[in-house]
Amino acid sequence: MAKSNPKIIILIILSLCFTGLIFAIYYFLHQTPETEALNIHSANPAGLEFYETAFKFKKIESDLSGKDVVAGIIPHHLLAADLIAEFFNNLEGENYDTVILIGPNHFDTGNSGMITSGYDWQTPYGRLEADREALNEILGDDLKVDEEAIGNEHSIMSEVSFIKKIFPQAKILPIILKPTVSPEEAGDLAKKLFETKKNKNILILASVDFSHYKNSETAQKNDKESIAAITNFSMDKIYSLDIDSPASIYTLLEYSRLNQAGFELLNNSNSAILANKPELESTTSYATGYFGNF
Repeated sequence: MAKSNPKIIILIILSLCFTGLIFAIYYFLHQTPETEALNIHSANPAGLEFYETAFKFKKIESDLSGKDVVAGIIPHHLLAADLIAEFFNNLEGENYDTVILIGPNHFDTGNSGMITSGYDWQTPYGRLEADREALNEILGDDLKVDEEAIGNEHSIMSEVSFIKKIFPQAKILPIILKPTVSPEEAGDLAKKLFETKKNKNILILASVDFSHYKNSETAQKNDKESIAAITNFSMDKIYSLDIDSPASIYTLLEYSRLNQAGFELLNNSNSAILANKPELESTTSYATGYFGNF
């Protein structure tokens, strides 16, 4: 049996190493969006038919041309999916770079009062890419990444498919807020978000349901108070309203104030009305509307 030549073995090893290096460089230079983000959250519901059905309902049409819509309010309770679709339908054709989606941290979980994410979202309309550049601009001691907390939050996962359908070119930056977030902290967050607007066309959405566990009549009464406070930018009243995330609405209002944007209500309803069951004693109510040059 012939002896192995050590020089030949070394040359073979070096050749294999060089080939591996070339392959690695090629791989990283030719990553696709599918391979770039190995970690990804999922929309819920995941089926296309649910969203397509929501967009088939008769809708209120609002002429927003020339209004420079910078923010809006939408529900996340999916009994109101047609109201969410109605809201987005009026914005179709707008060219936002990033949608910043703010909602309650329903389960009060995670490592901070304010939590965000750097993951993309898989939706029936394709992958909704995270705006990691904007994320890096606003991260700090008061706002931290916690993928587990945000990946299980329905105030976010229920909205991402609507965003991808209507704004296919846009990226997303989701933020969830615990009930302990103070008006001062919410105001500081709004100022940070306003700074990001200098370089991007941004739409900020508060994914917030309104009155909970009341009959329809009481819910409608409470909603009138909430809508009046929002319309008039009554900041001192926001944390006493019957809504599921005062901190999210406060942030939205402060951001809109910085943009000198007024509020226009689109729709207001509740689960008893939508289900045609006026006898329901425990409802969830919804309000949708836009902040812009009204």
